[in-house]
Amino acid sequence: MPINLNPEAQVALRKLEEAETREEKIVAIQELLQRMDKHKGTEKFVNQLKKRLAKLRAEIEREKMRRSGGVHVFSIKKQGAGQVILVGLTNAGKSTILNHLTGAKSKVGDYPFTTINPEVGILDFDSVPIQIIESPALFDGCSGSENGPQMLSTIRNADSVVLVTDLSQDVLEQVRIILNELESAGILLNLDPPPVEVKKTGSGGIQIMGTQFFEGTPEEIKNFLNKKNIVNAVVRIWNKISLDDVELALDTSVVYKDALIVATKGDLPGSSENYKKLVGKYGQKFKIYPISILKEKGIEDFKEGIFKSLGVIRLYTREPGNVISDKPLVLEKGASVEDLAKRLHARFIKNFKYARIFGKSVKHEGEKVGLDHMLEDNDIVQFYTN
Repeated sequence: MPINLNPEAQVALRKLEEAETREEKIVAIQELLQRMDKHKGTEKFVNQLKKRLAKLRAEIEREKMRRSGGVHVFSIKKQGAGQVILVGLTNAGKSTILNHLTGAKSKVGDYPFTTINPEVGILDFDSVPIQIIESPALFDGCSGSENGPQMLSTIRNADSVVLVTDLSQDVLEQVRIILNELESAGILLNLDPPPVEVKKTGSGGIQIMGTQFFEGTPEEIKNFLNKKNIVNAVVRIWNKISLDDVELALDTSVVYKDALIVATKGDLPGSSENYKKLVGKYGQKFKIYPISILKEKGIEDFKEGIFKSLGVIRLYTREPGNVISDKPLVLEKGASVEDLAKRLHARFIKNFKYARIFGKSVKHEGEKVGLDHMLEDNDIVQFYTN
């Protein structure tokens, strides 16, 4: 037994020693890691436990793949207004959320790694279909596991990410593991790409536009790119950057995703204190939605948060006779009247006279606007043509 284990950790260690199945051992190791104090005296033991946990999880993953015929389907074709993926550790509540939001029938179990393949459902949010995917559970070291790269590739492909956390467990450790695994795969959440673009060319040397935004000299950028074997390129800078930003811009493997956190099991003892810890640590970076499926609390706000994370807006059209379309058209945030016209029919562009807008993007209802007018969510647009 390692030194300096507190009484709760000693109890958890005995559970691990008595565990017989892999599932029981996983639960016991997780409990031991949560209960024990982290300091230099236990550092080596903690690392051993994590390696053992990763090995057990990989064994379960391989066994379930064998039983299912050895085929995992991780490539999901996008449907609806956007694709949102639920990501979290085992037993965080992902299946329950998917089933509740979409009516899917993802298997729910109280044992680790119930979901071995991505599960899919469609959320109907105000007549806007949103595809929801439940990812198989992540774990510490997932990126190096047999199916880890495929799982992380599914997350890379999604439009936005929902981090599912269990308020009855150590929420900070859950988020730490999730973020580490995503970052190891080049998936960065709620961060803007660096304000610099490096476009390679066939000749002309290194041309730099926007040097006033760089904290050093243009020669530093040129020397940096030359060391990367880039001798001909156009560099465009539109905000303050450093050489680290230039290097990040060159890394095509990095993707940037909007994300939010949903905190589940908010009706269990201790959840309130864990929620405060979660907000204190991550509240500035993520919008956090506490929910209770059993008590139907926070669900509607969570649905709206999912919609907002996609960066899209709902637009309605008004026909002659003041008939407003039943279902909205969904466009990217920042869309203009021209973008909507193109979506409807080419004649709206060719014969465009003006449009009247009813909604938040105008100062008064029915205001006349041109093609370049920027629209907002839930605007109603009536076209007038020649």
